[in-house]
Amino acid sequence: MTDSGQLRDTLLRIARAGRPPVPWHDGHKIPWDDPGFSRRLMAVHLDQSNHMASRSLEIIGQHVTWLLEVLEAGTEQPGPFSILDLGCGPGFYSHELARRGHRSVGVDYSPAAITHARTTAEVRGFDAVFHLADLLDENAPWLDDVDTFDAVTFWFGEFNAFPDEAARTLLARAAQKLRPGGLFVLEFQPDDLFLKQDEQEWRVCDRSVFSDDPHLWLQEYHWDQKQQSEINVHWIVDAQSGSVNHYAQCHRAWTDEELVDLLLDAGLEAPIFHPPITGCDEQLEFPVIVSSRPR
Repeated sequence: MTDSGQLRDTLLRIARAGRPPVPWHDGHKIPWDDPGFSRRLMAVHLDQSNHMASRSLEIIGQHVTWLLEVLEAGTEQPGPFSILDLGCGPGFYSHELARRGHRSVGVDYSPAAITHARTTAEVRGFDAVFHLADLLDENAPWLDDVDTFDAVTFWFGEFNAFPDEAARTLLARAAQKLRPGGLFVLEFQPDDLFLKQDEQEWRVCDRSVFSDDPHLWLQEYHWDQKQQSEINVHWIVDAQSGSVNHYAQCHRAWTDEELVDLLLDAGLEAPIFHPPITGCDEQLEFPVIVSSRPR
């Protein structure tokens, strides 16, 4: 039975929260590293009927074909290539690259995703290594790897989840992992796809990525024009106890000009924009910008 005192406290906490919520101040990322959240999210990653957490393997295969064609066009040697995949999730891109005879290293913050990536690589004998690490951790093991790569990839608009200074830091680190002439491949959510208005919604869930138990899921969306950022706030109210957990996720919108400046400032050159690779869904597949490390 729900505790009426707990429910009252929960409702007061939600009602008294500052509005509108401020991007990067009132929370900025959902708990990717939490074991329970990570485990529940794996079911979404593995669902081939949608592209919400990971693309279908068919779409990933087309992306990998495109990537290899871009790499082959820029070198006289056909490979095999070595690729560093930032925010690799369950390792689907790395696995497909390894299946085709290329070496891959993946980095992600989700323990269940990395466990899946490592287990699959071991079972199938893939030449793929995976690091469980925060991309902003300056002591993360992938930064100590002395190898450089033919390409560094950052798929699915995950780059937009970093605020300005963090984005600059991450790009600089990625650039240093490239061999001279190596390619940085960045898929980004374009400015015109951001929902630049405030909205609220709620739903009743038997379970979701946030909880295994029945709960009420309240969401708030706010666009901050000054910061060119959105915030999506999640209030998860447990149906049994009435307790609440609060999460928030932010995304920064970048104009094409800003992206070019970011890449140049990171020491990369010759940025070239490409449309979405397959065009499967403009809300879930984004443009790509490719730049290179000077030779």
